[in-house]
Amino acid sequence: MKTRNILIVETILCFFILISLISNVGAVDVDIAGNLPDEAKEGDIIEYDLTISSIPQSADYISFETDLEAYGNYPLYNFTELDITSNSNNYVLDLNDSDEEVLVHIQGKVPVVREVVQTDKVTLIKLDEKTTGYAYYRFNLLDDEKNSLKDSDTRIFTISVPEIESFESKLDTIEDPFMRNYLSDLFDKGLVHEANELADYLNSDEEEGPEISLYLAAGGIIVALIIGAIIGIRIGNSDDDDYGDDDI
Repeated sequence: MKTRNILIVETILCFFILISLISNVGAVDVDIAGNLPDEAKEGDIIEYDLTISSIPQSADYISFETDLEAYGNYPLYNFTELDITSNSNNYVLDLNDSDEEVLVHIQGKVPVVREVVQTDKVTLIKLDEKTTGYAYYRFNLLDDEKNSLKDSDTRIFTISVPEIESFESKLDTIEDPFMRNYLSDLFDKGLVHEANELADYLNSDEEEGPEISLYLAAGGIIVALIIGAIIGIRIGNSDDDDYGDDDI
């Protein structure tokens, strides 16, 4: 009876060892040569080598994707051993052109998440709400019909925007919830400079701060209304011009 139990235990152990070996054999190996920080600044240049090996025979293609942007005369993807380059953010490589290992040199710049619009003497700075979840790379193995297989890998990063971080730290020191919401709204509308000036003043130690801050807040509202009116008028004029052209 004791011998039988030992045999059962040994059989179970062998089964788990076998499963582990099969999993390890089927896993794709990924090696990165280069610095890929978790947080990067707008416009930073990123350059690294990506080596993918132990690719299963069931894979016929491998799709690549990156949120980096091409710059200068440098291609985003350079498959050095295959003499293939591409500036497309999404690229599908035919594995029939490669051996069991794929080496790709990826070089690009971190995208800019701001848009600056000059309206008369007012500067609007619109910041993209998305600053996380950007990818240095995403790759996925595909079968002969370009259906996704289970093997894939992703390396993500966050874009650091000093203006957002600095402004949020200023808001944290303002106790008045109304003013915090108001300044945050100004900032989101693109009045970054004005929102920062008001926040700086509210955080100052001047005795007349509360009274003057109300005037500044009122001024900010007026400026925002003027900007909205100007933009609305310009859009209206543009629509009228288009309508007039259609009539002609």
